[in-house]
Amino acid sequence: MLRVPVRPSEFLVGKPIPFDVYDRNGRLLLAKGYVIASAEEKERIILRHGAERNLSTDERFRRAIGAALNVVEREEEPDKNKAVRLDFDELRLLPGAVLQIQLGKEEDRYFVRYIGSLRGKSVIIDALERGGLPLFVPDGTALQVRGSVGSYAFAFSSSILVNASRPYPHLHLTYPLAVGAVRLRRSERIAVRLVAAVVSDDNQAFGGVILDLSVGGGLLATRHPLKVGQRIQIKFKLEIAGSEIILALPAIVRSVREIDDRTLEGAKGYGIEFVDLTPEDTVALMTYIAAVQINPVVDA
Repeated sequence: MLRVPVRPSEFLVGKPIPFDVYDRNGRLLLAKGYVIASAEEKERIILRHGAERNLSTDERFRRAIGAALNVVEREEEPDKNKAVRLDFDELRLLPGAVLQIQLGKEEDRYFVRYIGSLRGKSVIIDALERGGLPLFVPDGTALQVRGSVGSYAFAFSSSILVNASRPYPHLHLTYPLAVGAVRLRRSERIAVRLVAAVVSDDNQAFGGVILDLSVGGGLLATRHPLKVGQRIQIKFKLEIAGSEIILALPAIVRSVREIDDRTLEGAKGYGIEFVDLTPEDTVALMTYIAAVQINPVVDA
């Protein structure tokens, strides 16, 4: 499950909360619809308990896709083993896929659904919206399109062919000559140092540090003894392209070994396998791994 910290602007004193609120350990603090009585209560909830909320499905895809495509955007000297050029039809996009649109040099990003395409003619997407209302974009307006499909994060340049209103608002874009893509590999394993909160299957909570990470699992260092085959839930934070995403993932301990790290004296290393990942969890992990490979994290 993906969670993010609750921003103060998302709490309005005297108004019902539009989502469930959890503490930093994943326990339900306030149910959807609860009314906060005062600014003091609001501050206490956010600061003392580290209030978090679940991401909605659309938010999950938007954040993951936005971060994934920032990886493509920032890659100034593409590595031939990472960056590739594809024909648009090679993406095999399905109707309903989420795309990110950037108009000209504007910083704002808009999220739309892919409707379909005709090879060599046009790409059809939902109309852009601002504040819940369709946004009129003149024909000929240049734009950047970004998205994620399968194991690729991709981007291409296009422009508005037709801004149509019937039978529903939608846009025809010029068909791209080529698409730039970054392969997000499931098997890549990277060295990290991520503080993690862990809960074992017997409800014991303890801390640890993730020392390496892949989409399939990682190496968890902790002083709390674990057994091979034991199920745990591990929670950690990823920072991707300026966005903060909190993952709480079920996992199984697959191996145990000694580790050589003076800062983790008394800890053992446990190889863990993530299980029952949602598509959003998978995209978030793949995106983070690709971002770290392009912009390595340097320990302080």
